[in-house]
Amino acid sequence: MSRIKNSTLELNVDQVKILKRVFNLYSDKSGILDLKELLGAMRESELDLKFPLVYDLISQINASEYKNGIKFEQLIDEINKRLEDRESEESIERSFSYFAGNSDRQKIGADDIKKVADDIGEELTEDQAKRIISRIAKNGKNVDFDEFYMVMTKKAKL
Repeated sequence: MSRIKNSTLELNVDQVKILKRVFNLYSDKSGILDLKELLGAMRESELDLKFPLVYDLISQINASEYKNGIKFEQLIDEINKRLEDRESEESIERSFSYFAGNSDRQKIGADDIKKVADDIGEELTEDQAKRIISRIAKNGKNVDFDEFYMVMTKKAKL
């Protein structure tokens, strides 16, 4: 059975089996599943709450690369790639820039969160975006890189 891991992040075999069961339940006969359907199935099965890291990693996959759907093996490969990049500061800086609109801005606001959600096809209200920011930002309005880094790695930047 596939194992998803990196030096500090790892999903065990049971978690991969659960993900595989959900994938098989919603995929077509050829073993292909649309990424949006997979994310919806994970929410429906409450796997987004049980495995938030996996849900987050899957939501980061570029759907346009898999416009005809994704096979489970491809999904595992994509998750592995993201796990390898997950804690690298360079990757986090790229993510921060994406959220900040690829500008020289040093903060992420609720409008940026909403835009990214729209970009990946997730519905997010302005109030939900504001709540996300208020939980992360010390000032309650804008997230700076250090706050973003802490959320992404669950630790402070040295």
